[in-house]
Amino acid sequence: MKPIEEMNGIEKSAMLLVTLGSEVASRILAHLDEKTVFKLAQEISKIENLSVKQKEDLIGEFLISLKKNKGAIFGGEDVAREMLNAAFGEDQAENILNNITHIDIEKGFSFLRNIDPDVLTSLLEKEHPQTITATLYYLSPAQNAKILKNLPTNLSKDIIKRMAKIEKPAPRAVLEIVRILRNKYEKLKASTIDTNKTDGINTLIDIMSHMNPEQEKKLMNFFDIKLPQISDKIKEKTFDFEAVLTLTNREVQILIDEINDDYIIAIALKGAGDELRFKFLRNMSQNRATNILTDMDIMGHVRLTDVTEARNSIVHTMRLLNDNGSIIVRKNDELVQ
Repeated sequence: MKPIEEMNGIEKSAMLLVTLGSEVASRILAHLDEKTVFKLAQEISKIENLSVKQKEDLIGEFLISLKKNKGAIFGGEDVAREMLNAAFGEDQAENILNNITHIDIEKGFSFLRNIDPDVLTSLLEKEHPQTITATLYYLSPAQNAKILKNLPTNLSKDIIKRMAKIEKPAPRAVLEIVRILRNKYEKLKASTIDTNKTDGINTLIDIMSHMNPEQEKKLMNFFDIKLPQISDKIKEKTFDFEAVLTLTNREVQILIDEINDDYIIAIALKGAGDELRFKFLRNMSQNRATNILTDMDIMGHVRLTDVTEARNSIVHTMRLLNDNGSIIVRKNDELVQ
């Protein structure tokens, strides 16, 4: 790969998007015109490896360019409170800030809900019991059970007692817990994977998973026409909601347990074919299947965006289970009964 000083603007921008991560990159791409998105995606797909030094050099250059802008913009919670107080009054301003804090907490903990319980245990086991208790408050019962099982017996007992008495944790304390756990997780990832290599194709797939369906489709059409080899590589590494049909019944049961949200399943199955519905419903209890069918009837018409979001959530869970070996997602021509 070229030295950073020899790269053009598009090449540097592609590297910066990879360095920032797929979620941030997808948000940036959403505000760009199609021509620029295609150029950046093409450059991202070419990145075979990106060393830690290159990332640091790139961020350093980016920060230097920012410092050239002598103007300063100040914000923060105090500024937000002052502006909201002036616009809506103190009570309404506090309600708005509390809602924003709740959204931040949910968003912050969402990444933990997709981490293997063994990894979560390693992140939490050396934390104070009160911190662990506050964390478990925002995780699913299934995750809590696995984490408590993995922790030392005395510590688990202490946490269970605390959970029985706990009131909703203070929002600011929870946000600090989120920050600490995310930092620990990033350090853990850096110590367990080869950080000298960043695969452009995989990064591009991650970015596309955060795009809306229309933008993702346009980008794939571009690759189909202009870069068919890249298109083939992407298709080899990805799968859609119908990949559920390639799973064994036991694998579907594992998937359902991991999703742990019947309402998401109900939304995802709206408009799905009989074969897909049957694949899910046959692998759960009769009462549970009946409840899901009832939910589907009660909810009536559902927005396509909601169905897509629910299905993307299930696909994301499938991909995680496939990556850790819990299930095997096969090709469409390898359907199992």
